[in-house]
Amino acid sequence: MGAPQQLDQEAKPSYLRVYTFLFHVSWIVILGFAAWRRFSLPAPPLADRDIWGYLSPALAKLVGDPFTQSEGRAFVYPGFLYLLLRAFHSLNAVTVAQHILGLGTGLLFLANWRTARRLFPCSPIPAFAHDLFGLVLLAIFLLCGQSTFSEHHLRPEGIAPFFAILGFGFIIRFLLAKYVDAQPTRALWYGGASIAVAFFIPLLKPSYSLTAILTTLPVWWHLFDRREKFLRRFAMAVIPMCAAWLLLWMPNERYAENDARRLTFLPASLFTIHAPQIRTQLANDLAANDPAVPYSHEQLQSILTLLDHEIELSRPTVRHGFAPLGFNPDYLLYEDSFCRKLADILHTRPERAAFYHFYFRRTWRQQPGAMLHKVGAQLALFYNLNCPVYEHGSGTMARTYAETAEFLSEPNRFPLVARVPAAAQYVATLHAFDGAKSDTHRHKFLNKVVMPFLASSYLPGMLLALLTIGWILADAELRATCGLFAVVVAVGYAYNLGNNVAIALFHTLGVGRYSHVQLVTTLFTQGLSLWMLVEVVVHKLAHVRLPVELPDQRAATS
Repeated sequence: MGAPQQLDQEAKPSYLRVYTFLFHVSWIVILGFAAWRRFSLPAPPLADRDIWGYLSPALAKLVGDPFTQSEGRAFVYPGFLYLLLRAFHSLNAVTVAQHILGLGTGLLFLANWRTARRLFPCSPIPAFAHDLFGLVLLAIFLLCGQSTFSEHHLRPEGIAPFFAILGFGFIIRFLLAKYVDAQPTRALWYGGASIAVAFFIPLLKPSYSLTAILTTLPVWWHLFDRREKFLRRFAMAVIPMCAAWLLLWMPNERYAENDARRLTFLPASLFTIHAPQIRTQLANDLAANDPAVPYSHEQLQSILTLLDHEIELSRPTVRHGFAPLGFNPDYLLYEDSFCRKLADILHTRPERAAFYHFYFRRTWRQQPGAMLHKVGAQLALFYNLNCPVYEHGSGTMARTYAETAEFLSEPNRFPLVARVPAAAQYVATLHAFDGAKSDTHRHKFLNKVVMPFLASSYLPGMLLALLTIGWILADAELRATCGLFAVVVAVGYAYNLGNNVAIALFHTLGVGRYSHVQLVTTLFTQGLSLWMLVEVVVHKLAHVRLPVELPDQRAATS
């Protein structure tokens, strides 16, 4: 076994060995520099006011209380925090683990990029050009401040990109195994793995729920291929789904049973984010006295008055993320505002949950135009000439640290924080943070040139990619040579579409983290779409330049 490999290695041209060496040195240097940038940041993780739903279950378990989900959050990320705190007794371990996963995301990015090239059976472009472009994309992802600071946050956005690019890689390898390598067993494993990852990610980021369906369509399509044995198709779909249910969704349901806010958190969130549209429906019902409405005239009047008052109070608190809405739904949801004061009118949680559900559904039925306008306006925040995936603004860690310390020091939270030494030390460190070197890791060229260019080119690039896919579908020769790559590009844009539609329906794309978490798949897809266009053009040009034999020449030679 060793002798043929040795002979092949000796037969390799020297320039190819040099190229291979330089390629590996290049990605190692990029990875090393990216690691230095990450681990030279202040060790404590960044956080925001959403931290409690993720941190409190871990803290409660550490002091001997049951592990119970909080504020409607799934158990996966709180469980991740608990395991790290239990093992290392420091919240600083979270940033270390997330940065390691971030570097792993970069390695998966490059591995997927190189694997995707095999979807072109006979590419006329040299492999080194494809690898060089992949190294450029890798450097952008790993060295931009956006990915570094996302990993530094105490949020699931710090680890979700790893699983997103992992699932993307499984899809690419599934297509290779089935249609290029003719390895049905390997395709079965990759297809099942892609489904399992797709069902896992929504437990980190619920906005990936629709994405999980759209991005695995190539695998689901395989289930209808009657040339494959039924048991093979059955195993590819049912085994990962059952495993995801038993290992993920059933524990999630069990841990959520004692979450006091589980019943009202999601419906209250949907109600407050659509407060202006629902307010219009409340006013219409109050004026029409519709018997289909199970609430008295007095109740509706009190609720409408309260909602109007609290929306006005929320307007001065609006920050950048909610500016497109014109009010602050988080103020209505979290502060001493609408959702708390509604308890004076509807006294029990089931009553309030039923009210939120009723009016969210009723507004969709009675005011579909207004609700669709809200969805369209939200999608326009993403699909424009300044795609929000690519953040190129500035910020300081010092302000975030100060706000987190203040939040965790509030009387209703600090007693639990103080009982866990690691959490108490974290808060003390935040209070003592002086802000020096808090914003020194944003690369100026990337921040001022590359990220704005990528943001402005996303929409034109996507439209051009869709036209290119249409060209490929309409041309039999291109379908044979570029069809699989076009499927991968379509899957990449489905990652954006699924996330954005879900967020537009249930929240707002004005909140930056919903777009920023899509960085790795968006950058990967933009690179793929550009390469697809280059391959198609070069293929067509090469075809045109082939010598064409005239009829009289053929007769003469015969």
